[in-house]
Amino acid sequence: MRGYERLAEILGAEDVLNYIKELENKVKEAIENDKAIEIDPDFERKIRDRLKELIERRFDENSLNVLKSLAVLDLPIDAEVASKIYDLSALNDFIDLGLIEKRNGYLIVDETLKDLIQENVEDYHRKALEYYSNFEETLDVMTEKAYHHLMLKEYDRAFDYFIKSANQIYGRHRCVEKLIFVGEKLIGKVKEDDRLLGTLGNLYMVLKKYREAEHYYRKVMEMYDENDDRYLGVLLNIANLRYVRGDYKEAEELLKNCVSLAMDRNEEIVEKALLMLSSLYLDLNDYENAEKCLMDVLRMIYSRKDEDSLKRVAEIVNNLGYVYSRSKNYEKAERFYKEALRIYNDLNDVKGVTTALNNLCSIYVTTQNYEKAKEIIDAIERVGDMPPDLKAKYYFLKAKVLERDDPKSALELYVKAGALGFLIFRNFGINAVNYMHSLDKAEEIAKRLNLKELAGDVFVLKSAIAKVYFGIRRNIADVECGERGKAILNALKGYDTSVEVRDEVDSAFFVILQDLKASSQ
Repeated sequence: MRGYERLAEILGAEDVLNYIKELENKVKEAIENDKAIEIDPDFERKIRDRLKELIERRFDENSLNVLKSLAVLDLPIDAEVASKIYDLSALNDFIDLGLIEKRNGYLIVDETLKDLIQENVEDYHRKALEYYSNFEETLDVMTEKAYHHLMLKEYDRAFDYFIKSANQIYGRHRCVEKLIFVGEKLIGKVKEDDRLLGTLGNLYMVLKKYREAEHYYRKVMEMYDENDDRYLGVLLNIANLRYVRGDYKEAEELLKNCVSLAMDRNEEIVEKALLMLSSLYLDLNDYENAEKCLMDVLRMIYSRKDEDSLKRVAEIVNNLGYVYSRSKNYEKAERFYKEALRIYNDLNDVKGVTTALNNLCSIYVTTQNYEKAKEIIDAIERVGDMPPDLKAKYYFLKAKVLERDDPKSALELYVKAGALGFLIFRNFGINAVNYMHSLDKAEEIAKRLNLKELAGDVFVLKSAIAKVYFGIRRNIADVECGERGKAILNALKGYDTSVEVRDEVDSAFFVILQDLKASSQ
């Protein structure tokens, strides 16, 4: 509603502003008197129709056509590239009114205006494809190409980009919903329906919409005979679905069935099913069966001598170390982590080395062997750059090591671990570290050190995460905090605020501000 209100103010639409005010008063009165809210169910259409009418009157046809053509572009609009395809001089009136903002070489179109004027016109989609042809084929760009080819009824091209894009998704991403839209529109329009439906199932799994995912998996399964290896792949997907949904008994039966059907027929499926079973048993604290499954996999791949197989051996040995760590057999866990580290070092696998070092460090921290933990931290730092998930774990472990003797440094690292862990969870759905626990520790130390503004910033960050992503409301109106915390507090009040991004912590605040802004449109 706020977006409609802002647009009405710019266009001088007093009737729309009065109508919105009247609606707000009715809602407020109903809440205060604990009555049912009685408003026109068609109110949004009326507001939209009136604003569209005013837009058509206010701006000339050429300006509107250029803007409508740009409105089908879903990614930030690169002004330099767009100027080669669109007559950007026609947009000056929109820019003067603040409906289009120029920022760092990009054109930012008001989201409400963009939503109101979008039209499905062939020329707009052709120009969009011409525009996107100037960029590297990233996941975002390929998703956009899939969508615009779909709109042009170029179904084979749309399918190609749909598959290419979907194959690059490893966790929650803003492209997923749009790819699902494209995929479902392609059903019955391409030859490889089985591949299309299976991919849709995978995308719904990313969104944790398990009913929809299973619907598509079952449809694919109906296309295959039980003796077809592709049938086993779909069966494994359904087993995984049941597992992540928490239906352990059903998942266990399906996975055992996978192993039985694939034995002596498809070793890859057997390995995947056994690894999934080991994770399932680990979740149930059944360490004996978890160990047995991993040992079965290890025996299957140990005889192979190629580099890829050696890497797989290191991964399984590392996983066994985790099983022993979970069962509190720390001496055995240490031995297996060291063996994984040795193999990773032989393979010059930097990520593997960092993973094994992090796991060793976690054992020493758990057993309060801080001298060895410090040695491992030094070794991790010598490795150099590491991927975000391992960096978040490294921050957390180093904070644990430093907490007793250097609480201020530990505080900084806990904040970084929490912020980076949150960003990884938000963007990919991966729990690299317990980011809320990290932030709790940071707030606790900040209070102990009387760093009130930092403690306030962390509290605001935690509260905003709880509100925006989990729907948990907390009263955070009167909190003493720094500039980053104040930016979120102002955003919650409806103000357009931002923060300068210099590190992971700033990035966490920035992302939340962007998501708050998007949710208020």
